[in-house]
Amino acid sequence: MNRMIFAVTDVIYRFIVLNILWLVFLVVGLGIFGFMPATVALFRSVREWIKGETDLPLFRSFLIYYKTDFISSNLIGALFMILFYIIYVNASFVSYFYDQAVHLYIYIAIFSIGTIIVLSFLNTFSVMAHFKHQKTIRYFKSAIGLVFARPAMSLLQLIWLVAYILIAINYPKLFMSIGISVFAYVLMSLNYSIFKKYHAV
Repeated sequence: MNRMIFAVTDVIYRFIVLNILWLVFLVVGLGIFGFMPATVALFRSVREWIKGETDLPLFRSFLIYYKTDFISSNLIGALFMILFYIIYVNASFVSYFYDQAVHLYIYIAIFSIGTIIVLSFLNTFSVMAHFKHQKTIRYFKSAIGLVFARPAMSLLQLIWLVAYILIAINYPKLFMSIGISVFAYVLMSLNYSIFKKYHAV
């Protein structure tokens, strides 16, 4: 019983600490420049946890990951921001450039492409956490490829994303405590099972 209590306490502790580290390094990077490297560092920390490497010092390893991927993660983040902006612009001007009869089809196409981009963006963190020291375009291609490699897994990710958003909206205090670290843990676990099957870990 004591061992079980300790294990549960340790898991909660790690989620809380990783959540705090993510928030701190997000602020350190002035928000816009801190989001990508902080999130990649979070996913790398979670990956080591999933592998069973629980003895690594959380702060020190998080800092190393943050510094290592600061530039590359922001580059790929900028690339996705451009894609999201293009999707937004296209969705905003559908009614101006297309006949009303085809609006629904255009919106469905935009929504489908947007969903693929969102899933690719989420995959980016797992890909960067697992495959280190790759070129930005390689990360980008791998993240997109992962969406189509296992459609069932992509569907699970999409379901988890929607569920997570609903939980965050209804339980904001829980989100601030462990939300982002739990989110990363689930996504990394899903993708890690794929990486473990097809690549050396």
